[in-house]
Amino acid sequence: MKQDELRQLVRESDTKPFRLCMDDGRNYTVNHPDFAMVADGAVILGSGPGHELGGPSFVICYFEHISRVELLKGRNRKAA
Repeated sequence: MKQDELRQLVRESDTKPFRLCMDDGRNYTVNHPDFAMVADGAVILGSGPGHELGGPSFVICYFEHISRVELLKGRNRKAA
């Protein structure tokens, strides 16, 4: 997925949540644009109200380690 496509997904994530699936088996749900930013070569996810990352206050997801992006239906539900 290209950087511009990820930016668009982040911009719309409050109404169209998505999940980043990493090559190490970790998954991160993005459901609000205030807690995600697309930088050169990485997506940076921040922890916030209703967005607990399970420990760290932020996570850097490098593009080369994103194995797939899943579009979700509604709030945090898997797409059919």
